[in-house]
Amino acid sequence: MKASCLKKSDVFKVRYFNSEHTCPMRDRVLTKVQATIGFVSGVTAPKLVNHKRIHTPKDIIVDIREFYGVQISYQQAWRAKERVLEMIRGKPSVGYRQMSRYNYMLNTVYPNSYIRMQKTEEDEFMYLFVALRLLIRGFDYCRPIVVDDGAYLGGAFKGTFVSASTLDGESCIFSLAYGVVDTENDCSWTWFFEQYKNAFGEREEMRVVSDRNESIMKSVRIVFPNNVCRNYKRSRNTLSDLFYSMAKAYRKEDFDKLMAKVDHRVKEYLEDAGYEKWSRVHSIVNRSRMMTSNIAECINGCLVEARQLSILEFLEEVRILFGSWHCKNREITSYTKDTLGRRFEEVLIINASKSSKMEVVLSSEFIFSVYEAGRRYIVCFERKVCSCGRFQIDEIPCAHAITVLKEKNIKDMHPYCFDYYKIDVLAKTYEISMVPMPDKEDWPAPEGVVDETVYPPRYRRLAGRPRKRRKRNADEKITVNTNCCGQCGQEGHNRRTCTFFPKEK
Repeated sequence: MKASCLKKSDVFKVRYFNSEHTCPMRDRVLTKVQATIGFVSGVTAPKLVNHKRIHTPKDIIVDIREFYGVQISYQQAWRAKERVLEMIRGKPSVGYRQMSRYNYMLNTVYPNSYIRMQKTEEDEFMYLFVALRLLIRGFDYCRPIVVDDGAYLGGAFKGTFVSASTLDGESCIFSLAYGVVDTENDCSWTWFFEQYKNAFGEREEMRVVSDRNESIMKSVRIVFPNNVCRNYKRSRNTLSDLFYSMAKAYRKEDFDKLMAKVDHRVKEYLEDAGYEKWSRVHSIVNRSRMMTSNIAECINGCLVEARQLSILEFLEEVRILFGSWHCKNREITSYTKDTLGRRFEEVLIINASKSSKMEVVLSSEFIFSVYEAGRRYIVCFERKVCSCGRFQIDEIPCAHAITVLKEKNIKDMHPYCFDYYKIDVLAKTYEISMVPMPDKEDWPAPEGVVDETVYPPRYRRLAGRPRKRRKRNADEKITVNTNCCGQCGQEGHNRRTCTFFPKEK
């Protein structure tokens, strides 16, 4: 079709028109179809409601092409996803402005909790510490060993999630306190431990277990000068079975035998680090089974997807996670009919089965000699110790102690177990239940709380694609070398650099 405008008028004259089309309908219609960002975001919204579901821009491109036959660019898919996330979760800065209301609701729902927030002079968010009353109460019935660790947040304003946790009498994770700081440095960890001390106090023989973070060590020395910070983190990829056997040894004789097999260069490094920091038998206080900081890593692993949310939604996910664990452990404790927790009742049964092949010789009223496979072990019930080391460290009768109890016709072995393992103490740990929080739309707050101003922290986004993994410290970059020396058989060097068998000149 051809048309032209008549002079000095708004009228057009069609000069040529051909009503017959040679191209097919498919090329005339389908090639002109386009999808706007609003349309794509509306289609994608139901799939992004759950933050644990991974739906990338490439997945959006595939969905639009398969269901509607329209090809969109990666930029369109990315913008559509960002629009959906803002529509569902709101702007990230809004969460900081509602922080005062959130803290007020925590204090209302969980009375007598210890919740503190610190801001800068410009009312910008700095630190947050949360210790709920039921967690403070439950720590009184747990071993005073605290595991601390941090994890980076991936939201718009970044930050670091910090937590303190321990193990209950059933060897389950029992979270104590958590919070958000700007980054892991001396100031933030010192503030966190000061708030922890105000909330929980300082228990006798309390110890802190952490990873290789130097700021945690410095802060513990400042806030808890009478406590020693332990640094040990298990990793099957970097620690050999020999080292882990030394760490878990119950007797110093076994520890020395294993240490004799270690390379002298590694031995010097372990001596400088201090055996008490990673060896169970050299530990100043009894840490029982809590040898690593893996429980803190478990918490961080459960919150991987939640760390991408805004600050308020992330804190709610943390509270929901700890609440679900608390409810589950409380339910298990309620219907347990044994005197001990399930795990330690199983340990007692296993030790009892091992005791059937042992022989007992009476030495005195409280001291006995137990023979196992030609080896003699000495058991003292007055001090609840055994020469194998398990009775006093695990604080539950070992196989040798059970052999003596059977010889004396004592069937009830529970009085010789640690009190924290017993079900009545475990019930007191979860005595207070964690009730749910009301919906965000139903949060009442006085005017003083609503008027409090909290701005998001200053953060400048770096250029390029955001990092998914954190930068490891130099002491964490341990390479696994499977090559062995042909002369001595040790790992880490070859024939040319071997120092055990020097070359003949």
